[in-house]
Amino acid sequence: MRKKVKILFLVAVFLFSLKAISQAADLKVRVIAANAVVKLKAHPLSETVIQVPLGTILQSKGKIGEWYFVSLPPDAKGFVISGYIDQDSVEIFEEVPKEEPVREERPPYIPPPEPEVYPPEKVEMGPKTGLGIRVGFATLSEENFGSGLKYGGNFFLGITKNISIELSGLRFQSNVEGDPESLSKGKLSIIPIQLSLQARFPAGVKFFPYIGGGVGYYLNTFTLDEDLIEEWDALGFVIEEKVENAIGFHFGGGIDLFFTESIALNVDFRYCIAKTTGSWTLTDQFSPIEISGDLEKLSLNSIMLGAGLKFCF
Repeated sequence: MRKKVKILFLVAVFLFSLKAISQAADLKVRVIAANAVVKLKAHPLSETVIQVPLGTILQSKGKIGEWYFVSLPPDAKGFVISGYIDQDSVEIFEEVPKEEPVREERPPYIPPPEPEVYPPEKVEMGPKTGLGIRVGFATLSEENFGSGLKYGGNFFLGITKNISIELSGLRFQSNVEGDPESLSKGKLSIIPIQLSLQARFPAGVKFFPYIGGGVGYYLNTFTLDEDLIEEWDALGFVIEEKVENAIGFHFGGGIDLFFTESIALNVDFRYCIAKTTGSWTLTDQFSPIEISGDLEKLSLNSIMLGAGLKFCF
């Protein structure tokens, strides 16, 4: 009978210990005593395994009576020291869960619109408004009329990129060999004032070929040869010859080559068509006798080649 009672008592103690251990399993305790020690057994007279400093956190696997079964963190070699520590030397340590920072909800990222890319603007170097100077060479188609240098200037106005108007004035002289049915020997001076309409065909930003045509008014002056005047004077006569002004037409083409936005080299070709009339007078120095006549269908057709500079503003 006593044996059975003893067995029942041991079973009750075992079950109570299991209950106590289960209640304290998987706890963390923190050392609160200055001289806390871990014992080999759950008894104050048991051997000391290790002394633990104040504030050390220990992992508890259970509790027997007033003693916590604890384990220290593994050392450098991986060994784990375990033992018992008095409940008065520790307190239950509860880790405060870390609160995740509150993330501000941001609106979805919308990339900025790509900047609009504009192609570089071409610098239009074509003439707008400006002045020019020109020199060159002119030859008349009349058989007994010669050739000569020409020079002058022009004013131009760009209406559009492809259309412009030009007003030019040129002067050239031609040596006349003399013809009984035409002008006598002398010099013919012609100043054509020409108004032109030009169609331009840009070939890039620097080259501007063009064609054009228009109308002109020809200011004509004829000067007799000094030797011829003296010959008639020796015979007692005064001779005079005049050439009338005329209206003519022209057509041709050329090219402007721009060095800068406002300065260009110009090369130009023109064919001019004009006819005029004239008159001659022969006066006797010693009597009132005077004879005269008309000069008809004097051709002033000419080819003009020239080059010059244009200045735009």
